[in-house]
Amino acid sequence: MQSFAERFSILAEARSPLCLGLDPSADLMRAWGLNDDPEGLRRFCDTVLEAAGERLAVIKPQAGFFERLGAGGMAEMARLIAGIRAQGALSLIDAKRGDVASTMEGYAQGFLGASSGFGADAMTVTAYLGFNALKPVFDRGSATGSAVFVVVHSSNPEGRSLQNARHPDGRTVAQALADDITAFNGKLGAGTGPVGAVVGATVDPAQAAILNRLPQSLILAPGVGAQGASLADVGANFAATRGRTLPSVSRGLLRHGPTVAGLRQAIDRHRDEAWRMWA
Repeated sequence: MQSFAERFSILAEARSPLCLGLDPSADLMRAWGLNDDPEGLRRFCDTVLEAAGERLAVIKPQAGFFERLGAGGMAEMARLIAGIRAQGALSLIDAKRGDVASTMEGYAQGFLGASSGFGADAMTVTAYLGFNALKPVFDRGSATGSAVFVVVHSSNPEGRSLQNARHPDGRTVAQALADDITAFNGKLGAGTGPVGAVVGATVDPAQAAILNRLPQSLILAPGVGAQGASLADVGANFAATRGRTLPSVSRGLLRHGPTVAGLRQAIDRHRDEAWRMWA
Protein backbone atom coordinates (compact mmCIF):
# COMPACT_ATOMS: atom_id res chain seq x y z
CA MET A 1 0.00 0.00 0.00
CA GLN A 2 1.40 3.36 -1.02
CA SER A 3 1.43 6.11 1.57
CA PHE A 4 -0.16 9.50 1.05
CA ALA A 5 3.33 10.99 0.77
CA GLU A 6 4.29 8.54 -1.98
CA ARG A 7 1.11 9.17 -3.93
CA PHE A 8 1.49 12.92 -3.52
CA SER A 9 5.06 12.83 -4.81
CA ILE A 10 3.98 11.03 -7.98
CA LEU A 11 1.04 13.37 -8.57
CA ALA A 12 3.09 16.47 -7.86
CA GLU A 13 5.55 15.50 -10.57
CA ALA A 14 2.73 14.88 -13.05
CA ARG A 15 0.22 17.56 -12.06
CA SER A 16 2.18 20.04 -9.88
CA PRO A 17 2.03 20.15 -6.06
CA LEU A 18 -0.79 22.71 -6.03
CA CYS A 19 -3.59 22.09 -3.54
CA LEU A 20 -6.95 23.68 -4.36
CA GLY A 21 -9.00 24.61 -1.32
CA LEU A 22 -12.76 24.44 -1.80
CA ASP A 23 -14.41 27.10 0.38
CA PRO A 24 -18.02 27.42 -0.84
CA SER A 25 -19.03 30.29 1.44
CA ALA A 26 -22.41 31.97 1.14
CA ASP A 27 -20.71 34.99 -0.42
CA LEU A 28 -18.95 32.88 -3.04
CA MET A 29 -22.08 30.92 -3.88
CA ARG A 30 -23.92 34.21 -4.35
CA ALA A 31 -21.13 35.61 -6.53
CA TRP A 32 -21.39 32.49 -8.71
CA GLY A 33 -25.15 32.99 -9.06
CA LEU A 34 -25.94 29.79 -7.17
CA ASN A 35 -28.57 29.08 -4.54
CA ASP A 36 -27.02 28.69 -1.11
CA ASP A 37 -28.36 25.17 -0.62
CA PRO A 38 -27.20 21.58 -1.25
CA GLU A 39 -28.25 21.73 -4.91
CA GLY A 40 -26.23 24.91 -5.42
CA LEU A 41 -23.33 23.26 -3.62
CA ARG A 42 -23.53 20.29 -5.99
CA ARG A 43 -23.36 22.58 -9.00
CA PHE A 44 -20.42 24.42 -7.46
CA CYS A 45 -18.46 21.20 -6.84
CA ASP A 46 -19.27 19.76 -10.25
CA THR A 47 -18.02 22.94 -11.93
CA VAL A 48 -14.76 22.87 -9.98
CA LEU A 49 -14.19 19.19 -10.71
CA GLU A 50 -14.84 19.72 -14.41
CA ALA A 51 -12.35 22.57 -14.48
CA ALA A 52 -9.76 20.63 -12.49
CA GLY A 53 -9.92 17.46 -14.56
CA GLU A 54 -6.59 15.70 -14.10
CA ARG A 55 -4.70 18.94 -13.45
CA LEU A 56 -4.38 18.88 -9.66
CA ALA A 57 -2.65 16.69 -7.11
CA VAL A 58 -4.79 17.59 -4.09
CA ILE A 59 -8.23 19.11 -3.56
CA LYS A 60 -9.06 20.31 -0.06
CA PRO A 61 -12.74 20.78 0.88
CA GLN A 62 -13.20 23.02 3.92
CA ALA A 63 -15.66 20.99 6.00
CA GLY A 64 -17.28 23.97 7.69
CA PHE A 65 -18.68 25.31 4.44
CA PHE A 66 -20.36 21.96 3.78
CA GLU A 67 -21.49 21.34 7.36
CA ARG A 68 -23.25 24.71 7.51
CA LEU A 69 -25.87 23.30 5.11
CA GLY A 70 -26.62 20.34 7.36
CA ALA A 71 -27.03 16.75 6.26
CA GLY A 72 -27.42 17.76 2.61
CA GLY A 73 -24.14 19.64 2.69
CA MET A 74 -22.34 16.70 4.28
CA ALA A 75 -23.75 14.39 1.61
CA GLU A 76 -22.34 16.71 -1.03
CA MET A 77 -18.93 16.61 0.63
CA ALA A 78 -18.98 12.80 0.46
CA ARG A 79 -20.01 12.99 -3.19
CA LEU A 80 -17.23 15.50 -3.87
CA ILE A 81 -14.60 13.25 -2.30
CA ALA A 82 -15.73 10.35 -4.48
CA GLY A 83 -15.41 12.63 -7.50
CA ILE A 84 -11.92 13.71 -6.49
CA ARG A 85 -10.89 10.06 -6.22
CA ALA A 86 -12.40 9.29 -9.63
CA GLN A 87 -10.17 11.99 -11.16
CA GLY A 88 -7.09 10.43 -9.61
CA ALA A 89 -6.42 13.27 -7.17
CA LEU A 90 -6.04 13.18 -3.40
CA SER A 91 -8.70 14.57 -1.08
CA LEU A 92 -7.81 16.44 2.09
CA ILE A 93 -10.67 17.34 4.44
CA ASP A 94 -9.85 20.60 6.19
CA ALA A 95 -11.79 19.94 9.39
CA LYS A 96 -9.24 20.88 12.08
CA ARG A 97 -10.72 18.42 14.57
CA GLY A 98 -9.21 18.17 18.03
CA ASP A 99 -10.61 16.27 21.02
CA VAL A 100 -9.87 13.52 23.53
CA ALA A 101 -8.53 10.24 22.18
CA SER A 102 -11.82 8.32 22.21
CA THR A 103 -13.53 11.03 20.17
CA MET A 104 -10.59 11.30 17.80
CA GLU A 105 -11.03 7.60 17.07
CA GLY A 106 -14.50 8.47 15.82
CA TYR A 107 -13.18 11.25 13.61
CA ALA A 108 -10.51 8.92 12.26
CA GLN A 109 -13.11 6.33 11.29
CA GLY A 110 -15.29 9.05 9.79
CA PHE A 111 -12.70 10.77 7.63
CA LEU A 112 -9.58 8.73 6.89
CA GLY A 113 -9.10 5.98 4.35
CA ALA A 114 -11.18 4.47 1.56
CA SER A 115 -13.25 2.46 4.08
CA SER A 116 -14.12 5.47 6.25
CA GLY A 117 -17.40 7.34 6.27
CA PHE A 118 -16.17 10.02 3.87
CA GLY A 119 -13.27 8.13 2.29
CA ALA A 120 -10.74 10.97 2.36
CA ASP A 121 -7.01 10.62 1.89
CA ALA A 122 -6.08 13.15 4.57
CA MET A 123 -7.46 15.53 7.18
CA THR A 124 -6.36 18.43 9.35
CA VAL A 125 -6.37 18.39 13.17
CA THR A 126 -5.51 20.66 16.08
CA ALA A 127 -3.65 19.66 19.22
CA TYR A 128 -5.15 21.94 21.87
CA LEU A 129 -6.23 18.90 23.93
CA GLY A 130 -2.72 17.48 23.68
CA PHE A 131 -0.62 15.88 20.98
CA ASN A 132 -1.03 12.38 22.40
CA ALA A 133 -4.83 12.69 22.25
CA LEU A 134 -4.46 12.68 18.44
CA LYS A 135 -2.79 9.26 18.37
CA PRO A 136 -5.89 7.35 17.14
CA VAL A 137 -5.95 9.56 14.04
CA PHE A 138 -2.21 9.15 13.49
CA ASP A 139 -2.48 5.38 13.86
CA ARG A 140 -5.34 5.15 11.36
CA GLY A 141 -3.47 7.40 8.96
CA SER A 142 -0.49 5.07 9.12
CA ALA A 143 -2.63 1.93 8.75
CA THR A 144 -4.64 3.23 5.77
CA GLY A 145 -1.95 5.08 3.83
CA SER A 146 -3.58 8.39 4.72
CA ALA A 147 -2.11 11.60 6.12
CA VAL A 148 -2.90 13.84 9.07
CA PHE A 149 -1.85 17.49 9.11
CA VAL A 150 -1.44 19.07 12.55
CA VAL A 151 -1.82 22.84 12.79
CA VAL A 152 1.61 24.09 13.88
CA HIS A 153 1.89 27.68 12.64
CA SER A 154 -1.34 28.91 11.08
CA SER A 155 -1.79 31.67 8.53
CA ASN A 156 -4.23 33.68 10.69
CA PRO A 157 -2.74 36.31 13.05
CA GLU A 158 -5.20 35.38 15.83
CA GLY A 159 -3.26 32.17 16.45
CA ARG A 160 0.07 33.81 17.20
CA SER A 161 -0.31 34.32 20.96
CA LEU A 162 -1.05 30.63 21.53
CA GLN A 163 1.41 29.23 18.98
CA ASN A 164 4.22 31.49 20.23
CA ALA A 165 3.61 30.80 23.94
CA ARG A 166 6.63 29.14 25.53
CA HIS A 167 7.10 25.86 27.36
CA PRO A 168 9.28 25.79 30.49
CA ASP A 169 12.14 24.47 28.32
CA GLY A 170 12.02 27.62 26.17
CA ARG A 171 10.45 26.11 23.06
CA THR A 172 7.34 27.72 21.65
CA VAL A 173 4.15 25.68 21.39
CA ALA A 174 4.68 25.53 17.62
CA GLN A 175 8.26 24.27 18.01
CA ALA A 176 7.21 21.62 20.53
CA LEU A 177 4.46 20.39 18.20
CA ALA A 178 6.93 20.19 15.33
CA ASP A 179 9.27 18.15 17.52
CA ASP A 180 6.42 15.82 18.56
CA ILE A 181 5.48 15.26 14.91
CA THR A 182 9.06 14.45 13.97
CA ALA A 183 9.42 12.04 16.89
CA PHE A 184 6.24 10.19 15.88
CA ASN A 185 7.24 9.90 12.23
CA GLY A 186 10.77 8.92 13.18
CA LYS A 187 9.52 5.87 15.06
CA LEU A 188 7.95 4.59 11.83
CA GLY A 189 11.10 4.75 9.73
CA ALA A 190 13.37 7.05 7.81
CA GLY A 191 11.00 8.33 5.11
CA THR A 192 8.25 10.93 5.08
CA GLY A 193 5.72 9.87 7.68
CA PRO A 194 1.92 10.07 7.85
CA VAL A 195 1.88 13.09 10.16
CA GLY A 196 2.34 16.39 8.40
CA ALA A 197 2.14 19.98 9.57
CA VAL A 198 0.08 23.02 8.67
CA VAL A 199 2.41 25.99 8.35
CA GLY A 200 0.80 29.07 6.84
CA ALA A 201 2.22 30.39 3.59
CA THR A 202 2.27 33.83 5.21
CA VAL A 203 5.28 33.00 7.42
CA ASP A 204 8.25 35.32 7.15
CA PRO A 205 11.81 33.96 6.72
CA ALA A 206 12.44 33.97 10.48
CA GLN A 207 9.22 32.10 11.27
CA ALA A 208 9.97 29.62 8.48
CA ALA A 209 12.79 28.22 10.64
CA ILE A 210 10.11 25.96 12.16
CA LEU A 211 10.36 23.89 8.95
CA ASN A 212 13.83 22.71 9.94
CA ARG A 213 12.19 20.79 12.79
CA LEU A 214 10.00 18.83 10.34
CA PRO A 215 12.40 16.79 8.18
CA GLN A 216 10.01 13.82 7.78
CA SER A 217 6.75 15.66 7.18
CA LEU A 218 4.66 16.93 4.34
CA ILE A 219 3.78 20.60 4.84
CA LEU A 220 0.38 22.05 4.03
CA ALA A 221 0.87 25.76 3.33
CA PRO A 222 -2.49 27.57 3.18
CA GLY A 223 -2.82 31.30 2.71
CA VAL A 224 -1.76 31.75 -0.92
CA GLY A 225 -3.83 34.43 -2.62
CA ALA A 226 -6.52 36.10 -0.53
CA GLN A 227 -4.50 35.95 2.70
CA GLY A 228 -1.56 37.72 1.10
CA ALA A 229 1.06 35.09 0.31
CA SER A 230 2.21 34.27 -3.22
CA LEU A 231 3.55 31.05 -4.66
CA ALA A 232 6.87 32.86 -5.03
CA ASP A 233 6.81 33.47 -1.25
CA VAL A 234 6.28 29.75 -0.69
CA GLY A 235 9.16 28.92 -3.02
CA ALA A 236 11.48 31.23 -1.09
CA ASN A 237 10.40 30.62 2.51
CA PHE A 238 9.71 26.87 2.24
CA ALA A 239 12.99 25.93 0.54
CA ALA A 240 13.80 23.61 3.47
CA THR A 241 10.79 21.45 2.57
CA ARG A 242 10.93 21.70 -1.21
CA GLY A 243 9.38 18.56 -2.65
CA ARG A 244 7.30 18.10 0.52
CA THR A 245 5.16 21.26 0.48
CA LEU A 246 1.53 21.54 -0.64
CA PRO A 247 0.89 25.23 -1.40
CA SER A 248 -2.83 25.83 -1.02
CA VAL A 249 -4.95 28.45 -2.75
CA SER A 250 -8.72 28.78 -2.46
CA ARG A 251 -10.50 32.13 -2.76
CA GLY A 252 -7.75 33.59 -4.94
CA LEU A 253 -8.50 30.93 -7.52
CA LEU A 254 -12.21 30.31 -7.03
CA ARG A 255 -13.01 33.99 -7.68
CA HIS A 256 -12.30 33.24 -11.34
CA GLY A 257 -15.51 31.17 -11.54
CA PRO A 258 -18.27 30.39 -12.20
CA THR A 259 -17.27 29.42 -15.73
CA VAL A 260 -15.26 26.26 -16.30
CA ALA A 261 -13.02 28.13 -18.73
CA GLY A 262 -12.22 30.88 -16.22
CA LEU A 263 -11.44 28.40 -13.48
CA ARG A 264 -9.34 26.24 -15.77
CA GLN A 265 -7.21 29.19 -16.85
CA ALA A 266 -6.65 30.14 -13.21
CA ILE A 267 -5.79 26.54 -12.28
CA ASP A 268 -3.28 26.29 -15.14
CA ARG A 269 -1.67 29.60 -14.19
CA HIS A 270 -1.32 28.64 -10.53
CA ARG A 271 -0.13 25.10 -11.18
CA ASP A 272 2.54 26.29 -13.62
CA GLU A 273 3.83 28.65 -10.96
CA ALA A 274 3.69 25.88 -8.35
CA TRP A 275 5.72 23.64 -10.66
CA ARG A 276 8.42 26.31 -10.84
CA MET A 277 8.45 26.43 -7.04
CA TRP A 278 8.72 22.62 -6.88
CA ALA A 279 11.67 22.35 -9.29
